[in-house]
Amino acid sequence: MDETDKKILNVLSENARTAISSISKKTGIPNSTISNRIHKLEKNNVIEQYTTILNPEKIGVNVTSLIIIQTETEKHEHVEIELPKLEQVSQVYSISGEYDILIKVWAKNLEELNEIINSQIRTIDGIEELRELIVMERLKDEPLKIKLD
Repeated sequence: MDETDKKILNVLSENARTAISSISKKTGIPNSTISNRIHKLEKNNVIEQYTTILNPEKIGVNVTSLIIIQTETEKHEHVEIELPKLEQVSQVYSISGEYDILIKVWAKNLEELNEIINSQIRTIDGIEELRELIVMERLKDEPLKIKLD
């Protein structure tokens, strides 16, 4: 990845729908170069996907929970495979410390969150213990936007 790629990625990280002509105006790079570079960045998985970011409250998803999970050592990999399959789980991280996994769960309300925890998460074989943290206020929740040098 060179300086040209970094300039293109900086513009796209602000708005993935930016037209190639606008990227060209902002960076001084010709349209054809931008098009070719974007294709290569996609092919090499530097750009993994383009997505729409929804406002949770506007679509009725009013509760966010961070859950830390302790797994049985011999079943840890099974838990890592099963958690990402749950529709309401948007992020799964393997972590260090007393707990093994951190997940982010979205729900319409506390009743739905309770149902997700008890009927879906706790039933995964290998989950030993979990602690739920209810998010009271999202102070910053944005996709990664890093200026590449």
